[in-house]
Amino acid sequence: MRRGWWVPVMATALLLTGCGGGSSVPVAISVSPKTVTLSPGASQTFKATVTNTSNVSVTWQVNSTPGGSAKVGTINVFGVYTAPISEPTPPTVNVTAVSQADATKSATALVTIAQPSGAGNQQAQSLPIKLGTSGGDSLDLTKSGNTITCCSGTLGSLVQRAGTLYVLSNNHVLARSNQAKPGEPVSQPGLVDSNCTPATPVANLSQFVQLPQGGTSTAPKTGTVDAAIAQIISGAVDTSGSILELGTASSTPNAPNPAPPASTTVAPAIGMGVAKAGRSSGLTCSSISSVNTIVDIDYSTSCSGGTSFTVEFGNQIVISGGNFSAAGDSGSLVVNTSTAQPVGLLYGGDSTSTVANPINTVLNDPGLADSNGNHPTIVGGAQHPILCPKPGAAAPASAQATAPLAATELARATEVADRHASRLLANPAVAGIVVGRSQDEPGKGAVVIYVKSLPNPGTFPAQLDGVRTRIMPVSASASAVESVAVAEAEVARVTAIKEQHAEQLLRENPAIFGVGVGASEDSPGEAAVILFVDQDMSYRPPIALDGARIKVRRSDRFRAWGWNERQQPRACSLNKRR
Repeated sequence: MRRGWWVPVMATALLLTGCGGGSSVPVAISVSPKTVTLSPGASQTFKATVTNTSNVSVTWQVNSTPGGSAKVGTINVFGVYTAPISEPTPPTVNVTAVSQADATKSATALVTIAQPSGAGNQQAQSLPIKLGTSGGDSLDLTKSGNTITCCSGTLGSLVQRAGTLYVLSNNHVLARSNQAKPGEPVSQPGLVDSNCTPATPVANLSQFVQLPQGGTSTAPKTGTVDAAIAQIISGAVDTSGSILELGTASSTPNAPNPAPPASTTVAPAIGMGVAKAGRSSGLTCSSISSVNTIVDIDYSTSCSGGTSFTVEFGNQIVISGGNFSAAGDSGSLVVNTSTAQPVGLLYGGDSTSTVANPINTVLNDPGLADSNGNHPTIVGGAQHPILCPKPGAAAPASAQATAPLAATELARATEVADRHASRLLANPAVAGIVVGRSQDEPGKGAVVIYVKSLPNPGTFPAQLDGVRTRIMPVSASASAVESVAVAEAEVARVTAIKEQHAEQLLRENPAIFGVGVGASEDSPGEAAVILFVDQDMSYRPPIALDGARIKVRRSDRFRAWGWNERQQPRACSLNKRR
């Protein structure tokens, strides 16, 4: 018998089944991200995940003080932590979520408050320069009366083609979104970091892959890659291909020495750890959240705005985390964190994710080949691990995921759980049933099915009467569940489903700006079709598609300019479009 709407299911459903009677499932709690580095005064949203109870509310503390303080930083009820204006001593603080259902259960994240990374990447370098640095077309500025607006991106990596060396970056960094002509100078640092005055020329534009213009958000034109190459000026660029912060430890915290990437590439995979060194945010690390992704990206034809157009790219990489990149990092080479092998070429993002072209697609594009059919290859060295910042940059969670479920949503999920509890508990693999929140669609309730061991993908349905299911192994910790790999066959299965429906989803639903394949968070080991949905538009996504779970990520739209500018210090009134 339920005492109120908050009781999850029948009392019998809350017990683990087994010989000798049963024992209740203990409350468990985890916090993400677990570690993060913030600039003084910056903010970070933390997500607390509470399981095995209907009361998922938490009390937030900073260094054991509820709500924190001006000295160590403050945190609100939604888990939004704001760092102090000045660096504390020591420069690390603990952000803790305490379960309101069981005050003995808590989880803690470590926050380091330090000056922003990327400062060294924005400075003028002595010749020959290292890459992963500020740069761009020297003519990428706009004059309007007494106002000058200029743009910059990242000079990403060194490539060679038929014995000639080139800087690899984006079309919209080196070629002004199709507006440039071959031979135009490329300078370091970029105009944004040199007061809109062209700095030292280090290369000259050679070729770029055309970006199709004229597309709109509802009818985008299809592109291949956002890439360009510029032939280096003799003596201006380090011919070893060294990229800032890609090497061994240095005397500067979180800023390793320069080093070349590995000379061999690697294909992207769901969950693969990746890193990049870019103009705005320096060295950052995260992981791939979606592969084989079709995305719509917004562009503009000039630095001050010009004509906007939208391009659709297929087979793209999406990297999780609002801290992985920001405006100005376009053109950065994305590498595997374990081997430094190139994975992708960064060119856009939104407030929670980064988008990259697969590097092999870039290098093999006909638009970068010479008249003899020679394609560029990466200039690099041996494989080596990347020294990711400690603590590393991690993805901020949505405040929506931390806020309590609406009473109507919880009541709906509870009613469905009550209806199906007896049948589910008759399965010997099931240990218990509770009601919680879906991780694949934040803000929605889920029937949480506790299992004695992780089942094969598809063993349990994705939904029960329109309510999502979430599969949780009883014996596994939250971190162990998060690290469950998705088998290649499972990725292939869901990719085939995605390919059948992606174009229809994108073109018939204006709220959707990306469709990819990633790991389900509601069912560890199972792949899911990921829908990237405009947070400002109303859209009710399906729970499943032809047997594949649907994972929903709501945010602002992908674009090749101005994403995450809130995290970047502005240089005068200059425009960091890229």
